[in-house]
Amino acid sequence: MSLQKELLNLDTAVDKLSQGVNAVGLMTLGLVQMQHPYADSFYLLYSCMSEADRQVRSCLDACIKAV
Repeated sequence: MSLQKELLNLDTAVDKLSQGVNAVGLMTLGLVQMQHPYADSFYLLYSCMSEADRQVRSCLDACIKAV
């Protein structure tokens, strides 16, 4: 397989991970609204995952553009 095809496959996987991060974000909002005791922990998890997701997406986009 070519590098470009592999990067496009990786792009698909990153999109799926991003959807999971978004799901955690939505769950966090629900927990905050319910004033659940785990809301802060889920927010911390979501915040870290969201930042990592942005970084991975940015790097992957740069790699795809370079090929």
